[in-house]
Amino acid sequence: MPDDRVVDDHLAAVYDAVLVTLYQTKQAAWSAASTPFAGDLRDLRDFLIEQSRLVDEAETRIGGRAERVSTPSSYQQGNLVAESGGDIALAVRTLTERLVELSSDVRQRAAAIEGTDEGALLERLADGVAASVERLNANQS
Repeated sequence: MPDDRVVDDHLAAVYDAVLVTLYQTKQAAWSAASTPFAGDLRDLRDFLIEQSRLVDEAETRIGGRAERVSTPSSYQQGNLVAESGGDIALAVRTLTERLVELSSDVRQRAAAIEGTDEGALLERLADGVAASVERLNANQS
């Protein structure tokens, strides 16, 4: 069974990635308010908010957030819609690609701490992100 430091390192990395993804999801959701993606993006946003809270609570249970973790406002990286030239469909495709990467990374981290409550938490997070990808892809067709 991995020690708390290893678990905390994985949780901190996932927390960082979830907050960056949450910020980009909020951008896409706001811009896609009148598109077929709107509901799925709002659902994804709400899911990521809940997951960030759960990861934060898991970190607290094993000794609190590492000092290297930044404040939430520092996660506002890039402008997804601007990167996509204002094309909402392209922004959603870009976000979807990033979600696939997030799900894969979180799943690998869950495997690294398998057998822990935190590993199970990360596995559920990866499953939820993967389900969001499926829903977004269905609306892109």
